[in-house]
Amino acid sequence: MKTLICWLGLSLVLGGLPAQAEDVLIRNRPTMGVGQRLEYTDRVLAEAMRRTRQKYGPYRIEWIGGTLARERMLLEMLSGEQFNTTVIASQPSWEEQLLPIWIPVDMGLSNYRISLTHRNAQARIAAVRKLADLKALPVGVGAAWSSRKIMEANGFNLVTGESFDPLLKMLMAGRFDYFPRGMNEVFVEFDARSADNPDLAIENSMLIEFPLPTYIFVSPKTPRLHQRLREGMEMMVADGSLQRMLMEYHEEMIRRTNFCQRRVFRIENPLLTPGTPLQRKEVWFNPWDPKTGLCAKPAAARRPGK
Repeated sequence: MKTLICWLGLSLVLGGLPAQAEDVLIRNRPTMGVGQRLEYTDRVLAEAMRRTRQKYGPYRIEWIGGTLARERMLLEMLSGEQFNTTVIASQPSWEEQLLPIWIPVDMGLSNYRISLTHRNAQARIAAVRKLADLKALPVGVGAAWSSRKIMEANGFNLVTGESFDPLLKMLMAGRFDYFPRGMNEVFVEFDARSADNPDLAIENSMLIEFPLPTYIFVSPKTPRLHQRLREGMEMMVADGSLQRMLMEYHEEMIRRTNFCQRRVFRIENPLLTPGTPLQRKEVWFNPWDPKTGLCAKPAAARRPGK
């Protein structure tokens, strides 16, 4: 595995005091295509470490470059030899075997799914008012994705594919009506592929909401690092800096989503574990919360019937 080391933290030894052990956070991430989402999580990790410097002492942050399949990534995290930290959408097996920090790094932005669609299907989707009618429309989803398991459990009419590009071709061929994507994916994907697919559109009338938290996971080999990051994240939640950072990095995307004019179809996620902080409103982004300055109406007022 090719290694790319990037120093994001400073190793400090305070004058007149004995040297402290240095905490080393080693994160895996791709060496190509580092976009806004990764820049944001880099900053969150660095801030959590900085916030705890007085208590825990010096630190440094390194990258390990390379793209791994999820199963291989879990094995590497368990050993802690190549890297000890990653940020990824949660699955029960990861929460059982690794050390999760139960604060969604993106405050649940990934809970909201905006769909790519064919422009000819837009009117059909816009006419939907009940969740049962939405479930009846064919929807595209990756066979191995967490979202497939969630939508299958909720009774959606699924058309599956191996990965994004085959699914996009199926969408353009009319095999299904809509292709739900994370907020942090849909606009980038549309902008990159609309020139080659002139009938591609971002569905403009509804969104699907289900809790799919993205957590910081730490190797069980580094429990001190887990404790340090957890304390730093709690500090950021408590003073509101995590939400401010989220809005700063993702403001354009959030406003482009146009939450306030969309119908919200909420479904359950059967993959959630008891550790999921559903009752902690302060750790979830809510566009209908007056603090965000986005939408005046509460979420409940925007949800269609069953």
